[in-house]
Amino acid sequence: MKTLFSYSAVLLLTFSSQADPTRPATGYVDPTKGGGSGNAVSPVSALKLQIIQNSNQRTSATINGQLLQLGEQYQGYTLTNIRATSVVLSRGEEKLILQLHNKTIKKYEE
Repeated sequence: MKTLFSYSAVLLLTFSSQADPTRPATGYVDPTKGGGSGNAVSPVSALKLQIIQNSNQRTSATINGQLLQLGEQYQGYTLTNIRATSVVLSRGEEKLILQLHNKTIKKYEE
Protein backbone atom coordinates (compact mmCIF):
# COMPACT_ATOMS: atom_id res chain seq x y z
CA MET A 1 0.00 0.00 0.00
CA LYS A 2 2.87 2.30 0.88
CA THR A 3 4.49 1.56 -2.49
CA LEU A 4 1.28 2.34 -4.37
CA PHE A 5 1.02 5.65 -2.55
CA SER A 6 4.64 6.47 -3.42
CA TYR A 7 4.08 5.72 -7.12
CA SER A 8 0.90 7.80 -7.11
CA ALA A 9 2.72 10.73 -5.51
CA VAL A 10 5.56 10.53 -8.06
CA LEU A 11 3.12 10.39 -10.99
CA LEU A 12 1.14 13.31 -9.58
CA LEU A 13 4.27 15.44 -9.21
CA THR A 14 5.49 14.46 -12.69
CA PHE A 15 2.28 15.36 -14.50
CA SER A 16 1.42 18.44 -12.45
CA SER A 17 4.23 20.34 -14.17
CA GLN A 18 2.85 19.48 -17.64
CA ALA A 19 0.75 22.03 -19.57
CA ASP A 20 -3.00 21.53 -19.50
CA PRO A 21 -3.87 19.94 -22.89
CA THR A 22 -7.41 21.35 -22.73
CA ARG A 23 -6.26 24.94 -22.24
CA PRO A 24 -6.52 27.15 -25.37
CA ALA A 25 -3.26 28.09 -27.05
CA THR A 26 -1.58 31.36 -26.17
CA GLY A 27 -3.16 34.19 -28.15
CA TYR A 28 -6.46 32.37 -28.72
CA VAL A 29 -9.41 34.76 -28.77
CA ASP A 30 -12.83 33.33 -27.99
CA PRO A 31 -15.22 34.84 -30.57
CA THR A 32 -18.18 34.35 -28.22
CA LYS A 33 -16.55 36.59 -25.64
CA GLY A 34 -16.07 39.58 -27.93
CA GLY A 35 -12.45 39.18 -28.96
CA GLY A 36 -10.77 39.91 -25.63
CA SER A 37 -10.33 43.64 -26.35
CA GLY A 38 -13.78 44.55 -25.09
CA ASN A 39 -15.25 44.75 -28.58
CA ALA A 40 -18.50 42.96 -29.27
CA VAL A 41 -18.62 40.29 -31.97
CA SER A 42 -19.75 41.92 -35.19
CA PRO A 43 -23.19 40.78 -36.40
CA VAL A 44 -21.71 39.70 -39.74
CA SER A 45 -19.31 37.23 -38.12
CA ALA A 46 -22.13 35.95 -35.90
CA LEU A 47 -24.42 35.01 -38.81
CA LYS A 48 -24.59 31.26 -39.36
CA LEU A 49 -26.57 29.44 -42.01
CA GLN A 50 -28.01 26.34 -40.37
CA ILE A 51 -30.57 24.83 -42.76
CA ILE A 52 -31.83 25.25 -46.30
CA GLN A 53 -35.27 23.73 -46.78
CA ASN A 54 -36.65 22.94 -50.23
CA SER A 55 -40.25 21.85 -50.74
CA ASN A 56 -42.79 22.03 -53.55
CA GLN A 57 -44.42 25.15 -52.06
CA ARG A 58 -41.40 27.16 -50.89
CA THR A 59 -37.69 27.40 -50.27
CA SER A 60 -36.48 28.83 -46.99
CA ALA A 61 -33.31 29.15 -44.95
CA THR A 62 -32.64 29.17 -41.24
CA ILE A 63 -30.02 31.67 -40.08
CA ASN A 64 -29.19 31.75 -36.37
CA GLY A 65 -32.45 29.92 -35.63
CA GLN A 66 -34.57 32.41 -37.63
CA LEU A 67 -36.61 30.88 -40.49
CA LEU A 68 -36.47 33.20 -43.52
CA GLN A 69 -37.94 33.20 -47.02
CA LEU A 70 -36.77 35.23 -50.00
CA GLY A 71 -37.22 38.94 -49.43
CA GLU A 72 -37.37 38.73 -45.63
CA GLN A 73 -34.93 40.65 -43.46
CA TYR A 74 -32.66 39.62 -40.62
CA GLN A 75 -30.25 41.92 -38.74
CA GLY A 76 -30.58 44.57 -41.44
CA TYR A 77 -29.86 42.14 -44.31
CA THR A 78 -32.40 41.03 -46.92
CA LEU A 79 -32.36 37.40 -48.06
CA THR A 80 -31.99 37.83 -51.84
CA ASN A 81 -31.01 34.36 -53.09
CA ILE A 82 -31.19 30.78 -51.84
CA ARG A 83 -28.89 28.30 -53.56
CA ALA A 84 -28.39 24.57 -52.97
CA THR A 85 -25.71 25.02 -50.27
CA SER A 86 -25.56 28.78 -49.67
CA VAL A 87 -27.63 31.94 -49.36
CA VAL A 88 -27.02 35.56 -50.35
CA LEU A 89 -27.86 38.40 -47.98
CA SER A 90 -27.82 42.02 -49.16
CA ARG A 91 -27.73 45.38 -47.42
CA GLY A 92 -27.39 48.28 -49.83
CA GLU A 93 -24.39 47.53 -52.07
CA GLU A 94 -23.02 44.97 -49.60
CA LYS A 95 -23.55 41.28 -50.36
CA LEU A 96 -22.88 38.52 -47.89
CA ILE A 97 -22.75 34.82 -48.82
CA LEU A 98 -23.33 32.27 -46.07
CA GLN A 99 -22.33 28.65 -46.77
CA LEU A 100 -23.71 25.48 -45.23
CA HIS A 101 -21.03 23.59 -43.36
CA ASN A 102 -23.01 20.34 -43.24
CA LYS A 103 -23.79 19.55 -46.89
CA THR A 104 -26.61 17.11 -46.11
CA ILE A 105 -29.48 18.10 -48.40
CA LYS A 106 -32.99 17.07 -47.40
CA LYS A 107 -36.06 17.43 -49.59
CA TYR A 108 -39.33 17.96 -47.78
CA GLU A 109 -42.58 16.98 -49.42
CA GLU A 110 -45.64 18.86 -48.19
